[in-house]
Amino acid sequence: MTKTGKNYRAGFVALLGQPNAGKSTLLNALLGEQISIVSEKPQTTRSRVHGIWSDAHAQIVFVDAPGTIESTSGINTYLKEEISDVVNKADAVLVVLAADTEEDSARKLLAIAKDSGKPFQVIINKSDLLKGDRLPKSWPALLEDKIEVVAVSALKKSKEAGKEVIARLIPLMPEAEGPLFDEELLTTESMRKLAAEFVREACFHHTRQEIPYGLAVRVTKYIDPNESAEAESDVTKIYCEIIVEKPAHKGIVIGAKGTNLKKIGSDARKSIEKILGSRVYLDLHVDVREGWTKNKRILKELGYVVVKE
Repeated sequence: MTKTGKNYRAGFVALLGQPNAGKSTLLNALLGEQISIVSEKPQTTRSRVHGIWSDAHAQIVFVDAPGTIESTSGINTYLKEEISDVVNKADAVLVVLAADTEEDSARKLLAIAKDSGKPFQVIINKSDLLKGDRLPKSWPALLEDKIEVVAVSALKKSKEAGKEVIARLIPLMPEAEGPLFDEELLTTESMRKLAAEFVREACFHHTRQEIPYGLAVRVTKYIDPNESAEAESDVTKIYCEIIVEKPAHKGIVIGAKGTNLKKIGSDARKSIEKILGSRVYLDLHVDVREGWTKNKRILKELGYVVVKE
């Protein structure tokens, strides 16, 4: 039972880090469930994902934004605005530095956190890379600012990482009368959005390095057997459009005789079924939209626009 009143704390935490720092892996570790997609390829996260952690004394709403980037071309303009908006609206900031994050990059991230005026914590993720007495590459920057950090491995020791991070963030949350969201919720994201993200994750795993940055996914139809008059069984039916920039990329995504698309569909369906807790029929269709990452209309249709409140 939630203990509300002056001893209860609740607020939003922005996850700030470079692409591939392991922010999404950390978010999944904090919640004990996968709600944010993970890939070895950087810039996996494109739009904010809300993950909700709750106990009897506090609630923390984690907002996983895109990794910090330098480029401002195409979709990167949206990504930079998204990062800024997430940090501005948060109550606190968690700077996630990978063990191999370069010193210069760490300084830029720390500057964003300090300039925000919000309380912040810093963690070193991927601590399994620190063998023996090896220090993280960002150590000089952390030492210079006398910043206390803790090293965790969200991938290898997820439970320990989750406990350590939560303990450091609860004191930064403002006092509240009670939770901001239902305590049973793990995320505010709709199943439509999560389904599209899981398909995109599977595409990342089964395509070449250069393709994911010109690839997007959207759900064109979602039939929930509990809510839709179109439902013919207890199976959730999801129809997705995979959008690529170049005709050659379409062939790579589909693969010889459709083999690659089948792998993408199989992996995505399993991820969706796990979080949904029921059977799923997943239909995937690949379309070419040349130059979509520079087309404002298409970017808006796909949700890559920061909504100002």
